[in-house]
Parts: sequence; structure tokens; C-alpha cells
Amino acid sequence: MRHKLLLFCALFLYNLSTSWAQTRQISGKVTDEATKDLPGVSIVVKGTQRGTVTDASGQYKLAIPDAGPVAVTFSFVGYQTQEVNVADQATLNVSLKPNDNSLEEVVVVGYGTQKKKDLTGAISTIGSQEVAGRQTIQISEALQGSIAGVSVTRSSAAPGSSSSILIRGITTIGTNSPLVIVDGVPVSSIDNVNPNDVENITVLKDASSAAIYGSRGAAGVILVTTKRAKNGQSSLEYNYEYGIQRPTAQPSYVGVQDYMRYFNEQSTNDGASTGPYSQALITSYLDSNRVSPDRFPNTDWQKAILTRSTAPRIRHDLVFTMGTGKIKTKASLGYSNAGAFYDNRKYERYLFRVNNDLQVNDKVNVNLDVFFKRTNNDGNANELLSSNAFNPIYEARVMPPIYDDVYSDGRLALGKDGRNPLAQIRDGGFSQTRSNQIGGRMLFNYKPINGLTLTALVAPVFDLDKSKYFSKQIRFTNPNGTLSTVVNQARTTLSEGRTEGFSVNGQLLANYAREIKGVHSVDVLVGFEENYRSYESLNASRGGFALTDFPYLNAGSTELRDNLGSADASGLHSFFGRLQYNFKDKYFIQGNLRSDRSSRFASQYRQAVFPSVSVGWTLSEESFLKNNNWLSFLKLRGSWGEAGNERLLDRNNNPAYYPYQATVDFSQALFYQNGSVVPLTGAGQQVYAVENITWETSRTTDVGLDAAFLNNRLTVTADYYQKQTRNILLPLDIPLYIGYDKPNQNAGVMNVRGWELELGWRDRVGKLTYSVAANLSDARSTVGDLKGTEFLGDMVTRNGSEYNEWFGYRSAGLFQTQDELSGAPVLTATTKPGDVRYVDTNKDGKITTDDKVLLGGSLPRYLYGGNIRLDYQGFDFSVAFQGVGKRQSRLPAEVNQPFAEAFGNMPADMVGKFWSLNNTAEQNRLATFPRLSRTSNASNYALSDYWLINGSYFRTKNITLGYTLKNDLMKRAGVQTLRLYVSANDLFSVSKFPKYLDPESGNYAYPIVTTLLAGATIKF
Repeated sequence: MRHKLLLFCALFLYNLSTSWAQTRQISGKVTDEATKDLPGVSIVVKGTQRGTVTDASGQYKLAIPDAGPVAVTFSFVGYQTQEVNVADQATLNVSLKPNDNSLEEVVVVGYGTQKKKDLTGAISTIGSQEVAGRQTIQISEALQGSIAGVSVTRSSAAPGSSSSILIRGITTIGTNSPLVIVDGVPVSSIDNVNPNDVENITVLKDASSAAIYGSRGAAGVILVTTKRAKNGQSSLEYNYEYGIQRPTAQPSYVGVQDYMRYFNEQSTNDGASTGPYSQALITSYLDSNRVSPDRFPNTDWQKAILTRSTAPRIRHDLVFTMGTGKIKTKASLGYSNAGAFYDNRKYERYLFRVNNDLQVNDKVNVNLDVFFKRTNNDGNANELLSSNAFNPIYEARVMPPIYDDVYSDGRLALGKDGRNPLAQIRDGGFSQTRSNQIGGRMLFNYKPINGLTLTALVAPVFDLDKSKYFSKQIRFTNPNGTLSTVVNQARTTLSEGRTEGFSVNGQLLANYAREIKGVHSVDVLVGFEENYRSYESLNASRGGFALTDFPYLNAGSTELRDNLGSADASGLHSFFGRLQYNFKDKYFIQGNLRSDRSSRFASQYRQAVFPSVSVGWTLSEESFLKNNNWLSFLKLRGSWGEAGNERLLDRNNNPAYYPYQATVDFSQALFYQNGSVVPLTGAGQQVYAVENITWETSRTTDVGLDAAFLNNRLTVTADYYQKQTRNILLPLDIPLYIGYDKPNQNAGVMNVRGWELELGWRDRVGKLTYSVAANLSDARSTVGDLKGTEFLGDMVTRNGSEYNEWFGYRSAGLFQTQDELSGAPVLTATTKPGDVRYVDTNKDGKITTDDKVLLGGSLPRYLYGGNIRLDYQGFDFSVAFQGVGKRQSRLPAEVNQPFAEAFGNMPADMVGKFWSLNNTAEQNRLATFPRLSRTSNASNYALSDYWLINGSYFRTKNITLGYTLKNDLMKRAGVQTLRLYVSANDLFSVSKFPKYLDPESGNYAYPIVTTLLAGATIKF
């Protein structure tokens, strides 16, 4: 036995030594044409799994077979793959050529990929450099100005806030947000993905590309692909970023003496014989304040509440990458933290993702992905409620200086009758939301024969969220130290909520692609998809807490308790297919067909079919253009298709999951029972159910052009489209005697018409690589037949109008004298000189609502954006910009309406600019604000063109300067690269808005911010 064992070991060592002898090592360096070192180049022995990557200096070592010639491939993103036959040399240096032909890039489309040059639909894509280079926490903000036809709007930069995304304008009265797909799986929000995890983002804009998603594609589709490890990669990367945020603009308000003086003028203008503040008090007030600040307050509420001039923003990212042939893993952990300008407000987010690629054998590969998201959102009492019950920004701008915040000895003052926002921040309680999402994705690819791929995917997602709102009663003291009877609210209350959501996406796909005789290319896809989601919520509340520092339900009164709960579920299953054919890469045709069945409709109305067709003609492949030196590529394309919208809303603008069913609403009412009035719960049907409601359907026609010139350095993409949405759900009138609220019925029509233009230039001058890109688009949404229904108010949606078009009076300046007023048509009988004068548009001798006219669109038009990037010997510099070329904006109340709530502050910008009896006639003719009056407030500040402003603006979204270090010393320390950078977001803007007002900011909203950043990325 021992001899056999020794013989076995000898044979093993012989074979091992023989195998060693059959390999040899080559080494070398990989650079580009400008002799720039290229780290991370993938080098693989052709036909094997053996490979390596270049280090930070572009150096590599690779063991290759020693017998015969060997082919080695060198590949790197942005460069042409090069294959080299190795003879007997030991050193092999390679220079890679830049891949300037972006049209050869592979683009992610619905349930697959295509080469960019083969696309026949309106599809735009951006890469990881554009997304991560914006240095934003939220992807939605990074999209602003990046893609033609994509509108991204925001009104606040509060910690954790997101942006609203529209693709090609408004398509319906209800839900207009696009469908978001991450790695093939639908998700609830694009901001659930770390921007640094994004490989690319593709936007499907027309129906021919989005129809493959059927009933969910009417508002467009955004496809997000996350990064995955590649063969031969091995790295550990850490990124740290610290930033400070400051408001881009802040309104200011008058001081205490001016406040009293102007408040008096407002009172006398409204009929009082004198104002509440005597002239002696006003004159001596500042002296009195210095002597007795508690009796004579002078509070700068913005300074008192917004205690920080800057707010911090921190981000950490840790990324591990390993690719070893059979197994490739990319894992990332991201943490971000954003503070606020006032206390007790912050946002934290943890994002964890692991993407695994397993090559089982030559025919089977598997993706196993897991992700986790945790967000912590903290605010003050009731601040995070959807009703925004407590808004510190609003309070800071409304509260006048005449009310005290803190007594001189540090005690909290009464404010205005117990309304003290500083006290609310310090002692008024807290609001918290905790959101947890965990999900996975398992994908199996099986290739039984050449060209055929069978795919199975399942992706479950669990959402486990909770909220807590603890609103505390604050007991104040009087200035003399005695206990006051004034409190901020009747009792301390606590409300807690728990929600649990579950969704699962399953897909079965079969894709067959074949090239026939080198001239015919056929690609066929058939698939089945199932989506299911369920949601359940539970809420409980109590009041009457004896211990206000113990925020738990069992500490509240059992007599002041309440609870509620709800649940819903929905399902969608679908069959779909796609056929693509091209002849000689010259003539293209593609057809899509999807059949959906949705649980949101009655059984006989659940099914709908969504077809699309698109064609393309590559003129540059024709003989009369093929050998043209200046033209690299030219393709014309056209498409037609339909997509749907199943995301319906109820009368409260909440998702409607059972709109065809009669539902029972519960409510409490008072009943007289046994000699006393008692509250009892009752139930009844309130909304009439219409059983035959069904999908909203959008039909789009698109013609486009893709071109490249001068060896692909200049690229141009242009599109013109028309879209019509039919069967929009509207609350149509029914006879009152039926006794129900208006039901939603399929009736409305919306039309969208627009165009898009994208331009790009990429080139190299010596060692300098540079690129310039710009885009411009317009989308005009107009309302068609609404069956007589109008949505009236300051904005109107009616037949022939733009969607949410401003609807109000035309103005003719201010009334200057009583003579002008005499006999003139007025809006109210109390109109006086100094009030806004309106035009009698219907010539009936009076101003009524019949004189209101359409005043222009409130939605942004002529969207544009772009970026410039330079790279030179380790330095990189980029600038991104964005803007709106046409929009009518309404000046917010916080800067043009004094004395809000009949006591509030007065904007400083109004001083010297309002009509007044104390002015000269010339001063009044130059006045831009009406007289100070509360009784005329409703008429003076009714919507009219007087308060509309040109809302166009230009904004620098990001400026970044970076430098990447790589040298032999770092290499010996195990460091591949070290990048240092500084960046600025929203640094400046140009607009017609007053300097104290940001063009994107909402009314009394958290300010839009400029963010100054510094960061470092180290890669091992």
C-alpha cells in the first residue's frame, strides 16, 4: 500500500511539474494612443477563463500556454477591443485605440439589449459617469437636464426630498410618473438606488419602445442597470464625501418698527380710525427693547429658527469587486446623511447591494442579487405628516418681530398666544419615519442551442415601514415668571403607524437571434410576466399623556385612544412579444405586442392589447452615401404604438385598486340615544361604482433622425412626436337624486405635441480628451374633450387649454385716483385707489369670474441641458447645466403678500414699492404692489397676470474638478488609484426672479440649496 501511495505522489508531482512547464509568463504595459496609462484593462487568453487586469500604471503579468501561438484579447471600456497573437516574446506592450463609434454601444431596452445603431424607437441613455458625476444623493435630481424630453422639477431641497419626473409632458389627468425598472424589475422609486451603483440609465420615450410594458408604459419608462463585476476585476474601493449646503436665496422681512408702522397703515386703509400701535410706542420701541426686551420683543424669527447658515451633507461608499471566471461579485454599501438649517431635522440612508454572476457551465449562467435600503427621516412635531402640520420654514417667515421667542433669562416665551415655533422645535415633540426595503433577484439563463436564450426570473421585495409622531403640550410662563394658562395645544398626543408591503415579479422569456447568410438578422422575443403586490397598514394613537417624556402608547389615556387599519392588493399578468428584422444593417423593422390583464378592472374589462411598430432606414449604408468622408452615420426612423395606464386614482387622489366595485366608507356621526348625544360609527356607499371602466390608452407617432459626422465625433439625434391619450378617467356629473358622489368614468382626451434635439461632440487634442453635449426639447400638453368637465381654480384644465394653464384676470395696473375708480368696473365694492385694476374682457361693465381668461402654461417648456468634460494627464473637469426656456410662474405669497393670517410679517422687498396715501402721485404711479389692505386681499391677490412672471432660468447643476494619483509608491502600498475632487452643485442661476427668490422654490418651502463638496476615492 505504501509503495502504491509513493507511486501516486510521484506521478502527481510529475504531472504538476509538466503542467508548470507548459506555461510561460508574458508582461507589458497597456496605454492609449496618447501614451496614457490604462489601469483596469481586462486581458484574457482567448478561449479560456485565464486572465488578469492592468494595475494603476497600466502594467500586467499573465501566464499563457507555452505550446504554439496564443491569442490574447485586451478590452477596456471606451476603447476598441484588440486581439494580439503572441509568439515567443516575453514582453508585449499594447496601445488601445479609443472607441469613438458610440453607435456600436449596446443599449438596454425592454427585456433585452440592442446596439444603438439598430434602434428604431425614441430611446436615450446616459452612463455611470454622467449619473455619479452630478454628485447628488438622489438619482432623480441627477437626471435634471441630462436627457432631452425628460422634465425633472423640484420645489424643495429638504433632507430626503425627491424630484418629480415627467417624460414628454403630461399624458393624463391623474398619474404621470414614468415606470421605473431596475435590472429588469419594476420598483417604486428611482431614488432607492445608489447613484454610484448605476451602470447606465435608458429612457424609453415613445410608444414603440415602451409598448412592450403595455398598461404601465403610457408615461414612459426608465430602465436602470446597476454595475456588475467583470472577469479579471479585483478591487476594494472607498469613497468619502463631505459637503456643506447653503440656501441659494432667502426672502427677508421688515424690522419691528416698520412692521408696526405698516400694520397701522393697513388697519386704517381697512376702515379703522387708528392702528393698534401708537406713534409714541413705535418711536421709543427700540429704546424700550434695550431696557426691557421681555416686554418689548424684537425677534428675528428666521435667525431664531434657522440657527445654522449651512447644513452638512456626508456620504460614504464602500465597493468590493471580484471577477474570477466562474464567479463574479460586486458588493456595495452606501451611507448618506443630510442635515437641515434648524434643529432636530435630518435624513439618513443606508443602501446595500450585492450582484452575483455565476457561470454554471457553457450553457447556464445565473444572477443572484440582493439589496437592502434603510432610511431614517427625523423632524419636529408633526413636521413629517403628509398634511405638513408644522412647517418651520413657514413659521420663520410668517411670525412678525413683535412676538417674543425666548425671554432674557432663557425661558421660552408665549410667542403669539402660545404659537411659538421655536418652542415647538425645542420642546414640541418629534416626528420619525423609518423605511426598510429588502429584495432579491434570481435570474437563470439557459442557452440550449446557438442563438436561443431561455430566461427565468423571480424578484421579491418586502417593505417594512413605521412612523411615529409625538406632539407635546408646552406650558408657558409669563414674562414675570408666573405660570401662564396659555398652551400650544390641548393635550399631548402620540400616533404610531406600521405598514407592510410585499411585491413579487416573475418573468419567463425566450429570445432567439440569428444572422442568415450575413445579410438577414432576426431577433424574436416572447415572454410572460406576473406582478403581484399587497399592502397592509395599522395605526394607533392616544392623547392625554401625563409623562410627556415617555413617547409610548401605554402611557396615554385609555379614554383618548383611536386606531385604524387598511389593506389592498393588486395583480397584473401579461404575455408579450417582439420581432426585429434588419437587412444588411440597412433596413430595420420592429414590432411589439403585449396583452395585459389587471385586477383593477372588472373581469370582462381586464384585458387589453398594446401593439407598436417601428421602422428604420440607415441611409449611410446606401452606395450613394457610404464612402462619404464627412458622414459617418445617418438613419431615419419612424414609429407608431399604443401604451396604457392602469394606475388610476380615486376622488382623494389616492391609488384606486377596486374602482369598479361599490365600496363602503366608514365615518362617525352623532346620534341621540337614551336622552344623550353619542358618537357612533356608521357605514355606507358614497361613490357610485361604474363597472365598465377600463384602461387609459396613449397612442404615439414619432419620426426621428440619428446622425454622426466627422468620424463619429459629432452626433445628432432629433425627434418629432404626437401623442394622444384616450379614455382618461374623469369624475363626470350624475343626477343629484341618485345620492352618490361623482364616479370616475372613461371620457377624457389629452394631446401632447413636441420635439427633441440632442447634440454631442467628442474629440482628442494631444493628451487632452474633451466632450460637449447639449439637449433641447419642447412638449405642449393640451386638453381635448372632457365631456363638459372643467377643473376650475387658479389653474384650469378644460377643452382647448394647456394642462394646468393659469386661469385668471387680465390687469391694467393699479387704480391711482378716485376719479379713475368712479364708474370703472371693479371686482368688489370695497375697491379703492391703490387696488389692482382688472380688464373687463367680456365688456359687460363689471368684473366677474366670467372675465377670467387663459394666461399661459404653468408647466415648463423648452427644457434644455448639457455638459462639458475635459480630461488631461490625471486631471478631470466637468460642468453640467440645465434650464427652462419658457414658463409662466406665479410669485409666491411669502414675498408679495403682507400680514399673512392677518398678523404675519411683511416682506422687506415691498418697502418703498407699494401704493400708499403717504406717497406722492409720482411714487404711486411707479408702485408695483397694491395698497396695504386685508379686506382687499382676496381681490388684489386673485390670480391675474399682475402676479405672473417669466419663469425661465439657467442654472449650473454641477462643477467638478478632480485629480487621480497613481505611481509606483502607491502601487507598492497596494493602492491602484487615489482620486481627490472638489465639486459644487447649483452654484448659481440666471432668471427674471427677484434675487431673494430661487426660480425653482415653492411657496414657504425649504430652500433650494447650493452644495459645496470635497471628496476622495481610494481604490485598492
